[in-house]
Amino acid sequence: MYKGIEVGDKIELEVQQLMGEKQEKYISKIQEVSEEGEIIILAPMESGRIISLELNQNYGMCVYTSNGLYRCEVAVTERIRDDNLYLIKLEVHSALQKYQRRQYYRLDCMLTFHYKDDDNGEWEEGIILDISGGGIRFTSKKKLLDKKGVINHLQLNYEQEECHLYLSGVIVESSNLRAQDNIYENRVVFDEITIEEREIIIKFIFEEERRRRKNKKGL
Repeated sequence: MYKGIEVGDKIELEVQQLMGEKQEKYISKIQEVSEEGEIIILAPMESGRIISLELNQNYGMCVYTSNGLYRCEVAVTERIRDDNLYLIKLEVHSALQKYQRRQYYRLDCMLTFHYKDDDNGEWEEGIILDISGGGIRFTSKKKLLDKKGVINHLQLNYEQEECHLYLSGVIVESSNLRAQDNIYENRVVFDEITIEEREIIIKFIFEEERRRRKNKKGL
């Protein structure tokens, strides 16, 4: 079902928390890959304690295989107890892709951008909270539908020029921000992006990081 993934492979689950909260990561192993394409893992443990992952929570999953690192988006669909084993069933929400850490390095930011439904909807304004070569996290004034396709118009100041990117993506999570009833936080995974477009984002991220370090040092 998933080429290169085997029982026993180590995995890392990463959940993107709400704005300002610490990012959580959990380590586990693959226990089974079902015929339906769902992945069953051992429930992660921390300090000898079993971590009960929340149902319907979305995660970025990195798989350590004999052929290298792979990554995809998953959601928890079921918690299972099989004799003395505590298991978690995951539903895969995106294609399994070769993983390069620089591709998914996230830059915290506050960037205005525009998005619309891929069904010829109207452009809406949002604020990007972080960006990587794999996707964005942003706020909107309305709740967006999970697994809905969106077109994202990014304007990035890159190599002293303003670069416009129009990228297709999929909503993998949309939730109401605490104490802000009319603001929603969303996560988008780019599902159609060229190597050149991804490189522009990655170079923008590292150029911005260098600029911030210089400003911090007062250079």
